Amino acid sequence: MALKGKTALVTGAAGNGLGRSIALTLAREGAKVVVNYRKSADAAAEITEYIRAQGGEAAAVAADVFTAEGCQALVQGALDAFGQIDICIIGPGGEWHPQPIETIDPAFALECIQRETAPIMHLMPLVLPGMFSRGWGRLIGIGTHPVKLSPAYTYNAGKLARMQALLLAQDQAWGKGVTVNVIAPGPVNGIASFDAAAQLAAHGTAWQERKNVTPQDIAEGVAFLCSDAGDYVTGCTLPYLFH
Repeated sequence: MALKGKTALVTGAAGNGLGRSIALTLAREGAKVVVNYRKSADAAAEITEYIRAQGGEAAAVAADVFTAEGCQALVQGALDAFGQIDICIIGPGGEWHPQPIETIDPAFALECIQRETAPIMHLMPLVLPGMFSRGWGRLIGIGTHPVKLSPAYTYNAGKLARMQALLLAQDQAWGKGVTVNVIAPGPVNGIASFDAAAQLAAHGTAWQERKNVTPQDIAEGVAFLCSDAGDYVTGCTLPYLFH
């Protein structure tokens, strides 16, 4: 239970992708988990109920992380539930919509960049002061593979803006005991069912027999960066490739 006593805030954790697997994995490692969602209340409840059934602690908090008000509500909900935030995982971002560069819709492109960077700018001043005061913290963002980019220019631009925004914070954060890192996967398919996601997180048969990168592989990278083994890893971009 490498993260026992820590509280992890996982944004966008109620879908069938990375966030859910990250929440399940950090709970497996002993963290108290705040499951953030926007609309999927039933899915968020399924995750929290499962974590509690395994002997862990979890709370679901509805909030839109693309707005200042949503981020404030999310952090307050986390603090109300567990008193502090030690780990902050920033996942949701812009939409994937390929457009040739000569036909870009500027409003859509700027919205992509805003959706990728807004959660960082809104959440850092809310979660970092507590981490700094305790001298320990983990800030991790989900980016995109730094070389194997998607064919969607605006999506890539937003993700790369997010990654740089995070990594630019590494020096100041490191001086206060907080690591800042980026997980950078290529395209990763979601996991269709909750049961399958739970089995992968528990390292069951599905984990042993997987043939490609899954959300659980990304979650294991997050768990490593949050653990004591990741104490001296900061400013890292951890890539994953899809076969």
